[in-house]
Amino acid sequence: MCSPKKIKCFKCFEWFGKSDDDKECEKCGDFECPKCGACMCDLNDNEKKVVLAMIHTYENFLKEKLGQDYDFEKHREIEEELN
Repeated sequence: MCSPKKIKCFKCFEWFGKSDDDKECEKCGDFECPKCGACMCDLNDNEKKVVLAMIHTYENFLKEKLGQDYDFEKHREIEEELN
């Protein structure tokens, strides 16, 4: 699984550092942005679909190129709401 140290916020578009101490949202699996406080839950349904599609695409690419699997289960609840 890919685990970047820096993340770009989906809402305010600012980069922020991620540490092992940061907590993921239990509903969407995203990290809360320290600048604006947003996670994927703060996006509208169309924005969530774009984010999830990009995560799927990126993680599939890593699996194809590097053989790394990503546990998408943490995003499953929010994805099921959109289907």
